[in-house]
Amino acid sequence: MSTGERGNKGGGHVGSLFLATVLGVGVGLLAAPQPGTDTRQALRRRMAALGDDFGEELEELEERGGRARKAMRKRAAQLKRRGRKRYEEAMDSLDDVDEADELVDESKDDDDEEADEGSSALPTVLAVAAGLAAAAYLLTSERAAPTRERMREAAATVKDEAEARWDNFQRRRENGHADRESDTRMDAPGSAPQAS
Repeated sequence: MSTGERGNKGGGHVGSLFLATVLGVGVGLLAAPQPGTDTRQALRRRMAALGDDFGEELEELEERGGRARKAMRKRAAQLKRRGRKRYEEAMDSLDDVDEADELVDESKDDDDEEADEGSSALPTVLAVAAGLAAAAYLLTSERAAPTRERMREAAATVKDEAEARWDNFQRRRENGHADRESDTRMDAPGSAPQAS
């Protein structure tokens, strides 16, 4: 499309607009129910009434706007106070959490130190507890009865051997004989041991 063609189209639109305006004014003049001075006075009265109505509406709107503005400011102040209160509560809670974390960390450090100090006590306690549990089972369980009997027999055998050795030891001591196993001389009964 060339520049000349564009100018012709634009002129066509402007011409159509001008023609519509002229026709609208002409029809308005022909259709007017009264002379122009009367129409202008009626328009002035209507405009004044609209102005008065508009002024009243504007005042009412300003009044409503003022009340709404006050209500909005009041609500904003309430929300601000509530938000500040919740913020402070959250910060207090956060401080409490920080303090609790510090206590937990200190407790862990103390527990670690106690664990290091008492690390040998725990296995000892567990071993003693396991031994007591085994002894209680051995002494009270029906299933352990044959074991208890074998232990009694073994204990009786050990006791008999110990008594025999003790008697043998006492006899040799009375006779002042040397002990065969250690090849040392036995002291007489009632004598005090010698320091080496």
